[in-house]
Amino acid sequence: MNPSSNAGPFTPQDLPDLIEKIAPSAVHISTKLDQRASFKVPGWEDFFQSFGIPEQQQSGSLGTGFIIDLDGYVLTNYHVVEQAVDNHAVEIIVSLRDKRQFGAKIVGRDYKTDIALLQLQDKQGHIPAMVLPAKMGDSDKVRIGEPVIAIGNPFGLDYSVSAGIISSKNRNIGQGPFDNYLQTDAAINPGNSGGPLFNTKGEVIGINSAIYSHSGQFGGIGFAIPINDAKVVLTNLKKFGRVPRPWIGMVSRQVTPSLAYSYSLPRANGLLVINMVQGAPADRGGLQAGDILFEIDGKQINEYQELEKAIALLKPTDKTQITIQRGGRTLKKELKLEEFPPQLNRVREGVI
Repeated sequence: MNPSSNAGPFTPQDLPDLIEKIAPSAVHISTKLDQRASFKVPGWEDFFQSFGIPEQQQSGSLGTGFIIDLDGYVLTNYHVVEQAVDNHAVEIIVSLRDKRQFGAKIVGRDYKTDIALLQLQDKQGHIPAMVLPAKMGDSDKVRIGEPVIAIGNPFGLDYSVSAGIISSKNRNIGQGPFDNYLQTDAAINPGNSGGPLFNTKGEVIGINSAIYSHSGQFGGIGFAIPINDAKVVLTNLKKFGRVPRPWIGMVSRQVTPSLAYSYSLPRANGLLVINMVQGAPADRGGLQAGDILFEIDGKQINEYQELEKAIALLKPTDKTQITIQRGGRTLKKELKLEEFPPQLNRVREGVI
C-alpha cells in the first residue's frame, strides 16, 4: 500500500465496524416553517380545518451534513440550506444518529464553492454536548481506485450507506469557477448532498454534492467537493460568514476566433470588456469597453474561469497588473482590488 494514500488496510469484514464508528458524525438536515409565519389562504380556512391541515407548519427534507468539531459546527452544501437563506421564516432542523434534534444557525456560506457552515444549538441557544465530530482527511492524497463510503439521507431515508471507489479526480462539471470534484461510483442521490465521503480510515475526504444523471437519480457517477477545498474557506466562514474575494468590477465576454473575425478584434483570445461597474477597480484603473484583457500578473488568460481563479488567489486589498489590447496597442494597467460586494451574492458568468 502506498504510504501517501488515504486508504488503510481494509477488508469487507471491517465495513460494519467502521460504519458504526463514523455514522454518528453525519446528520440529517431538514427545515420547518417558523411558527410565527402563516399559510392562511383567505376563504379556505374552513377547508383546511375540516381536514386537520395546520396553517403554520411546513417541513421538508433537504440533505445531509457532518459535524466537524465539539463546538457543534456542521459542514454541508450551500444549496442544501439555500431555502433558509432566501426565506428567513424557515428554520433549519438537524437530526443526529441518536434521534436528538437541534436547531441550527447559518454561520457562513459561500455560493461559489457550494459550501455552508452551520452551528447546532438547543432551545436555550447552547451548543449541545456529546456530539461526535468526523475526522478530516487529506483529499490531495486520494488515489483513483481507492475505496470510499458515502453516508447520507437519500430521499429522506436516514443514514443510508453506500460504498464504491474514487473513479476520477479534478473533474470540472460546469458548476462554477472552482470546480475540482472527486468522482465516485458510490451511490449518491437527492438528499445525499452535503454528506461526508469517507475513506477506509474513517476520515472525510469529500462533501457529496452532485450527480450526473438524465433521470435526476443516481446513474453511476457522483461528485464530491475535496475536503481540502472546504478547509480553505472554513476559516473565513467562521470569521466573516463569507469568503472575502476581490473583484475587478467588469462585464466581459470570451474572445473566440469567430468573434474576433466578426468584429475585427485585434486578437483572437482573452476577455473582451463589455462594460465596467462605476467606481469599481476596472473603472478606476482606466479600462474601457472594447479592451481585451489577456494577461494578469504575467499569467495568460483565455477564459473567464481562468481570470476568476487568478483573482481568487489575491486579497481584496492587493494590487494586480493586467495586460490589455486596445486597438493596435498593448497596455499594462495596475488595478487596486476591492472586495466583491457581498450583497450581489450571485451574478451571471462574465461578471468579475
